[in-house]
Amino acid sequence: MPKLEGELSTRLILSVVSIGLLGFSDIMLETALNVSFPLLMTEFDVTSSTVQWLTSGVILLTSMVVILSPWLKQRFTNRSQFMVATVISIVGVLIDAVSSNFGLTLFGRLLQGIGGGVGMPLMYNVIFEQVPENKRGTMVGIGSLIISFAPAIGPAFGGYLTQNFGWRTVFWVVLPVQIGSLVIGWFTIKQVSRLTKEKLDLIGWVLLSAFFVAGIFVIERISSHGVTNITSVALLLMMFGGIGGYLLYAPHVVNPLLNPAIFKFKIFSLSITASFITQVVNLTFNYALPMTIQMVLFQNSQVAGLTLLPGALGYALMAIISGRLYDRYGARLPIMIGLVLILIGTIMMAVLPISLYGMLFSFLVIQLGSGFWFGNNMTNAISHVPTNYQSAGNSIFTATNNYSAAVGIALAAGIISIFQKHADSADRLITATHLGATWLFRIDVFLIVLAAIFSVRVLTSVNKKG
Repeated sequence: MPKLEGELSTRLILSVVSIGLLGFSDIMLETALNVSFPLLMTEFDVTSSTVQWLTSGVILLTSMVVILSPWLKQRFTNRSQFMVATVISIVGVLIDAVSSNFGLTLFGRLLQGIGGGVGMPLMYNVIFEQVPENKRGTMVGIGSLIISFAPAIGPAFGGYLTQNFGWRTVFWVVLPVQIGSLVIGWFTIKQVSRLTKEKLDLIGWVLLSAFFVAGIFVIERISSHGVTNITSVALLLMMFGGIGGYLLYAPHVVNPLLNPAIFKFKIFSLSITASFITQVVNLTFNYALPMTIQMVLFQNSQVAGLTLLPGALGYALMAIISGRLYDRYGARLPIMIGLVLILIGTIMMAVLPISLYGMLFSFLVIQLGSGFWFGNNMTNAISHVPTNYQSAGNSIFTATNNYSAAVGIALAAGIISIFQKHADSADRLITATHLGATWLFRIDVFLIVLAAIFSVRVLTSVNKKG
């Protein structure tokens, strides 16, 4: 256990940075590649609902790996987890740097998802295990800044490289970052907790994975084929069977992967539901905006990336400022500011005519609100459950945020594809994409109002409890 007081060593700082860079590179590749989707659709001759698997498939696999993080922590050393995950990710980056077909590109991206799934929870495990309590906030801030900076620079970074040097250049630029991270981590990452021979709860993992996988596939399937077919029905049964089976199974396991008992706490349940819905909405914009800017407004991928940049930077900046507000004034002020800004930005996106500057400003407002809301919603939720549930709460939030991101991308791709699939000419494809984006933004308004209701109920519950 870390000492209550102490100084940060250079070794410890470097170990956190090296692990953070693994998560950073995975998220940056995800956001950088989003702006290249229209180009990849043409190059690989695939639809928008297919190309989105380069992001949602990775997020899905990352979620499945995150579920394993409590078991990995008990079973393997920090350094061995990091080294294996980074090497797998590097192999994936190399595959994508030379790939010439969609299947191989997707395989490379899935390997990178494994690295991201290990890296993000591992970084916080090291912080909470090894950083002295009086310095822990500083290191959490450094780690969070590394991770949150990735989506800030990813779209502009990817757009610039794609426009001027080709989409594969994105992977060649990231490669030395991961190799450098690997070298630093080898020399700095240490183990302080004792390992156990904890067995993997394979049944629990399979049930949760069935829920995650079927949930993503069913959105794409229903959007393209409807719900009245055997495959859609089978996927729905698999999804509900997976989560229902896990809820029945987990109470009989000594150490379940994700303890469902935490959902008996109302504040946590409402907070995680609001977080899921808000993250879904957030990722619909990350998918739909680059697609619309390029296919409807005829701008290149570099412009699409730069359009998302102010919002992403605003998110990172507000996350830092809102954390200070939380410490000083409690959860209510930053959460309410965030909700109001997200609502205003989403409504603007739905009612304003589709234009470059209209989407840029609307997305900026949404992301400023997200920076206020997301981290504080999670902190508030976990702080209101007993200490013995907090580790499970962290894992559930991490897995849920990854999964909801994949759902958001699949939802956006599915809705836009519904309109695109009947377009039989270039002009009609433009009109269909425009109409699909418009309806997507209207659905987003409904979803974000629903999330806001849940979030306000959390604050009301806290006040009553107080």
